[in-house]
Amino acid sequence: MDFEFKLETKDKKTHARAGAIKTPHGEIKTPAFSPVGTRASVKTLSPDDIKLTNSQVILSNTYHLYLRPGTKVITEFGGFGPFMGWNGPTITDSGGYQVSFLWDGSKEKVKERNEDDKPRVVKIDDNGATFSSYIDGTKHVLTSEISMDIQKVLAADIIMAFDHPLGASKKIGSDKEAFDRTLKWEERSFAAWEKNKKLSIQNKYQALFGIIQGETDIKLRKESLKFILSTGFPGLAMGGESIGSNPKITAEALDTIVDLLPDNKPLHALGLGGGPEGIFEAVERGVDIFDNTGITRMARTGLLFIYPEDGGNISNKFRVDITKSKFKEEKNSLSKVCKCYMCQNFSTAYIHHLFVSKEILGLRLATIHNITYINSLMTDIRNSIINNEFLDFKKVWI
Repeated sequence: MDFEFKLETKDKKTHARAGAIKTPHGEIKTPAFSPVGTRASVKTLSPDDIKLTNSQVILSNTYHLYLRPGTKVITEFGGFGPFMGWNGPTITDSGGYQVSFLWDGSKEKVKERNEDDKPRVVKIDDNGATFSSYIDGTKHVLTSEISMDIQKVLAADIIMAFDHPLGASKKIGSDKEAFDRTLKWEERSFAAWEKNKKLSIQNKYQALFGIIQGETDIKLRKESLKFILSTGFPGLAMGGESIGSNPKITAEALDTIVDLLPDNKPLHALGLGGGPEGIFEAVERGVDIFDNTGITRMARTGLLFIYPEDGGNISNKFRVDITKSKFKEEKNSLSKVCKCYMCQNFSTAYIHHLFVSKEILGLRLATIHNITYINSLMTDIRNSIINNEFLDFKKVWI
């Protein structure tokens, strides 16, 4: 087997832990952040840029890559990693989140229109999701088995079981209905994954993570985790809106299962929100790896992260808006301590100029900065856990 989670150190006062995830394409030192390359691209960055940020792994999106460029193209390249020129560890989600949140209030209703101005329709039942492409309006079906087949072609080292997030169920039904459906879908995902292992076309092991749903409901979250552990998934993931909302709600959701987390399986937080505050809350409760689209999206709008040494704190959410006129004549770099390519080579005034002038270089440099910032934070958090100083380090930030 080419996948293993090795626990190195556990903090003595919290559930924070440092470890390493072994994959066919390299090791991921944890806790770690995965930038999101939704369509096999971390927006504005080349693979060399991504390496420059000290990123260890990239997550891409099953739903979007299935629709374009499609599995035929990806198959010819041997996976989305080779397709985009990335040779490190990779992750894919299942597409369950995307198809679930296409709903807007009924069992079959138009939410928005595709590129050809044709209506998009989605229908979800126990079999799976029927939806129209946002690209050309063609109809598609996504089930547990199809999701596993697509992810096999995408050839990520870590893949996710097909699920129905509970947050979406508030628009189309009950939480219990979505929860029960997720268990069925995940059980089918596991069976399809085991079948695919025997029919591997990539000759590489893929670790399937079961997704723990239940929002902040203790009973549902624990039932979900126990099901995943009893089924035998190699890894765990926390899903739902509660993980992507705010640090307090994230903490409440993780508190429901933290005492049951095994030492031999990594925990991934899907779409973890809340910036540094959310990261500390998650790591304190046993999260080993997470992804977040907001970190790069904020960069492209001019919201750049700053360290405590630069005035970053909870009040300003550890960020500044580089488009503000106060930065127009600032000769110094944005940060006194940041080692990223942007801060080591350019003045704050220049970055401000790029953004107000709508120069693409500004988006690239800001994205490099934000990802480097989060990766640097994760390295420092990891070291603090190893040195049993996690809570002391957290106090410096929060």
